Amino acid sequence: MLAASALALWAGCGSEERTARAEGGRVAVALDDYAFDPQAISARPGRVNFALSNRGRVAHSFRLRREGRPVAQVPSLLPGDTETAAITLRRGNYRIFCALANHEELGMYGSLSVR
Repeated sequence: MLAASALALWAGCGSEERTARAEGGRVAVALDDYAFDPQAISARPGRVNFALSNRGRVAHSFRLRREGRPVAQVPSLLPGDTETAAITLRRGNYRIFCALANHEELGMYGSLSVR
């Protein structure tokens, strides 16, 4: 019985990405210990306003990289901090990540698709 309950609980913790669309050129992104919510974002080319909030217990950063090159960076946010970043984006695929310590390796990354 205990094993079946543990298996059911484990199965519910899948690695599904939550995808969000930047509606009206705005998207809210939560920085948590060690994940972004949403992890996948789609947007139209042009100016996108990212409303960032650190819900975690440690500092986190928000960076964008395209084809291995930095596109944007937001200074570290302490727990409870919020910040808005307006970034002009071209069509393409971007990687969202936290550049602090090994946060990216711990799973703090995501994707941004601009179409």
